[in-house]
Amino acid sequence: MPFRIAILGHFPVNKSPQGGVQAVIANLRDVYAARSDVELHLIQHRRDVPFGVIQGPGYVMHNVPASGSRIVPNMVRTSALLAPILAEIRPDAISSHQPEYALAGYDSGFPTLHTIHGFPANEFWTRRGLFIRAATLYEVWLERRMLRRARHLVAISDRVIRLYRRRTSARFHRIDNPIAPLFFEPARPPSPHKLLLVGNLTPRKGVEVALEALARVRVDFPNVTLDILGAVVDKTYAASLREQARALGQAVRFRGPTNQVGVRAALEEAQILLLTSREEHAPMIVAEAMATGRPVVATDVGALADMVAVGETGYLAPSDDAAALAAALARLLADPAHAAALGQEAARRARERFHPQAVADAYLRALKLAQES
Repeated sequence: MPFRIAILGHFPVNKSPQGGVQAVIANLRDVYAARSDVELHLIQHRRDVPFGVIQGPGYVMHNVPASGSRIVPNMVRTSALLAPILAEIRPDAISSHQPEYALAGYDSGFPTLHTIHGFPANEFWTRRGLFIRAATLYEVWLERRMLRRARHLVAISDRVIRLYRRRTSARFHRIDNPIAPLFFEPARPPSPHKLLLVGNLTPRKGVEVALEALARVRVDFPNVTLDILGAVVDKTYAASLREQARALGQAVRFRGPTNQVGVRAALEEAQILLLTSREEHAPMIVAEAMATGRPVVATDVGALADMVAVGETGYLAPSDDAAALAAALARLLADPAHAAALGQEAARRARERFHPQAVADAYLRALKLAQES
């Protein structure tokens, strides 16, 4: 009989994934949906989804719309709303991707493997608005409850294990996030001296540091350009970036947000991915750049040291250090053969670590261990 899996978390319905968790679930969905040894159910509780059970190609979606009211966080009701669905499905194992979904899995009594995607306690001060911060505090509390009850956890980076090892007795399964297959398709040679930054326009992404690094690099490489793909989240910050970019003229383009196809096209054009974040976990854009065969220059924050091998697939620099970032960029721009070699090695490692087939196999092994223990 097929192994019955219930994936709990936010996933896209008739549109491209919005955010890392949705992308992860969508990539796992597509792999399992094509397998005859898996029966797949996707369950979510969130706003703006069509209500009810929807049959997809090789899987079943169970959508429980969340209330539009923001007085009480919808996370409070997730476990109760999902209980009858899980009782009816009776999964062999559950893969959960947000703390409230993990607790729903534990409450159901079915074996649950939870994936830690972020660190809500660290994100409190980066989120604005009274309601958003209150919801974040509730998420922190949910995470603590989850850690006390967890028996099996997926760590998408070594950093997760370092930070949570003493907070839980659960067994950790080290599995990277999967990225869409389109990023593994053969890429044409990049455009020389073209840099790409993908990230929303917020202080957390340190885009002003990227602009300063670009200004430094242009002293020796006047033809270098930077494309920035990202939504305007903080209007004041975005306005300051545009003012800063005026001095760089046509060297900077703010291209706005795009979908995965657009990101892939932008990566194919770029010679180097630049990431100047002040805080990250395991950003999927880095894995996507590696899969496309592009070296990465990034700040050494979060789990980026787990992803970027210095001198082998890219370079890392301290956060807010425009001079160090510029030096790393100049090293690659001055030696295109070296940049290409790093890109080739990045693509090789990405296929081993981030290809959805490999990741789905690793999840299936971990789910069966959770079932057996």
